[in-house]
Formats: sequence, structure tokens, C-alpha cells
Amino acid sequence: MTSPVSVRLPRETEDKVRMIAALEHRSLAEMVRLLAEEALKLREFPDVTFTEGPAGRRATLINGPDVWEVVEPYLLAGKEWQALRESYPQLEEATLRGAIRYYEAYPDEIEARIALNRDRPEEGSQP
Repeated sequence: MTSPVSVRLPRETEDKVRMIAALEHRSLAEMVRLLAEEALKLREFPDVTFTEGPAGRRATLINGPDVWEVVEPYLLAGKEWQALRESYPQLEEATLRGAIRYYEAYPDEIEARIALNRDRPEEGSQP
């Protein structure tokens, strides 16, 4: 459910938001909503950033892999901590737990990324 909110932005900020919206083929309102949601996630999870790529914008651990990549083996193993630990021995426990917390807060986002990755053909495979 959404509710209308009136926001006053400095002209320079408005221009930047309009430019990003145009580049992404979005309305100004949709872009403001997306930027606000992302800013909230950044505050809530300081070890997460957002990365742009061919498949769109996604949550990424700072200096690490995408959150969905870290969480996938954990989910495939029935949320077994040891499977996650063994899949990413190079990552600190706090980083792994942060990825799980992000998943728990935004499961639809992460599960959609995992599904998107499963649906992509492997590199070098024939269609």
C-alpha cells in the first residue's frame, strides 16, 4: 500500500533525480520512491551497498559478493549455517550474518534474484 507524500527538493537534487529517472525510463515519483527505499536499506544495513549490472540493481556486500549469492547455498541447505560457512570461508561471520539479516528483511528481493540466476542460461551453452 502506498500513500502520497509531498516532498520539496532543491533544484539541483530534483535535476539529478529527473536525470536518473529518464535514464531508467521511470517516472519522477517512481524514482523518488526507489531512491528513498534504497537509502533506508543503506541505513539499516551499513555493510550493504547497491551495484548496477546487466541484470539490474542489486544488493551487494561491501567488498564482497552479491547478497543473493551468499544466501543461496544457505537456502539450498535448508537454512543450515554450516553450509553457508563452508561456502564462504573467506568471509567473516559478521558479514555472513549480515547477509542473512538482509535476506530476512527483504526475502522477496533476494529470492527473486536467486530465481533470476537459475533461469539464466549458462555461459557458453547452446540455446
